[in-house]
Amino acid sequence: MAGLSLLELRERLGLIKRAEARLAAMKTAALGEYASRGGEGLARRVALEELQASKQQARREVETASQFSQVSETLDALGAGEIPEAHAKQIAKAASLGPVDEAVLVEAARREDFGTFSKTLRDHQHEQSGDDGKSLMAKQRQRRELSFFKSSDDGMFVLNGRFDPVAGSRIEAALADEERRLRNDKDSADQASFNQRLADALENLVCADAEDRKPQGTTLILTANWDALNQKLAGARLLDGTPLPISEALRLACNADVLPAVFDTKGQQLWVGRKYRSATEAQRAALIIRDKHCIGCGRSATWCEVHHIDDWSKGGPTDIDNLVLVCTSCHHNIHDDGWTVHRNPNGAYELQPPPVPYADYPTWKPKPNPPPHDREPFPDTGISTHRPALKQPVLLN
Repeated sequence: MAGLSLLELRERLGLIKRAEARLAAMKTAALGEYASRGGEGLARRVALEELQASKQQARREVETASQFSQVSETLDALGAGEIPEAHAKQIAKAASLGPVDEAVLVEAARREDFGTFSKTLRDHQHEQSGDDGKSLMAKQRQRRELSFFKSSDDGMFVLNGRFDPVAGSRIEAALADEERRLRNDKDSADQASFNQRLADALENLVCADAEDRKPQGTTLILTANWDALNQKLAGARLLDGTPLPISEALRLACNADVLPAVFDTKGQQLWVGRKYRSATEAQRAALIIRDKHCIGCGRSATWCEVHHIDDWSKGGPTDIDNLVLVCTSCHHNIHDDGWTVHRNPNGAYELQPPPVPYADYPTWKPKPNPPPHDREPFPDTGISTHRPALKQPVLLN
């Protein structure tokens, strides 16, 4: 590998992606045929022995093979190396939950990255359900599960669960709120990692004494459009873009505060100047509606921090047009590595990396093990890390 050029390495990765897809199709087809002849129990046993999988992995492999039996076009595209394995598995699972237009999804899988395709698939399932997503939500809720066991390896307890989009979003919001509280606790000298704080947050929420337990009402943000012509809500979605049945949105709204998403006026506390350093709750809600996720890497807004574009220490105000959402990692990129916030012509914010020294010099070569933002784009995914000509950062006042 050390003797290959960047272009050759990129081509090699594309070859590997196609080979992995074809191997995945072969494995799925073989397991599916074995299960059809000998039954799923025997197929799981073969997966345990031949694939050296765990019992849980063997069960998932056979279940996936069964799902692919319903989507022959997807399996063909996977076998031809045209779509990634993860995309194909999503289509197969969606088809097991309700009606889908397989041809439309396969075509989208050929050109979209995983995150974009996941959103396309969710919207497609909602549209194809024919009942505003009610049947899909019911099937997702039927598949909820939680396992909790003590590991024989080290005596630690392991928690693993699956939840429908609404329940999962509520749990995520509660955990994120408690994790932020632990991180900002001035009395805590424990320099715990993010995952350790997350474990502590769950323990606090579940095991705190009744008198110490904080109210369980957490901020769960839903968005919906108001259909003025028909005088009703439409297009309800969760924070990550998952469409919701309007009946489910109304049920949640019965026990929630409703904040109209009219954030282009100064009626809300969205322009507070130098009065507060930290963003207000109204500002955070507005940022979640506007930015939707980390402007750098796309991580869920639930886990994001608020960054001042024009730095607070240099006189920057805590105003909505001077704030953006970034995850902890991207926040460090800004303050430690020179990344800058830019505003696109469409109004969306994004992070851009610092310029690479000597990038235009013909004899310049990257150092070994370059940081992620210096690497070549991934092949055939439509995702490019190519660095456009840098502009001056947009500093909003």
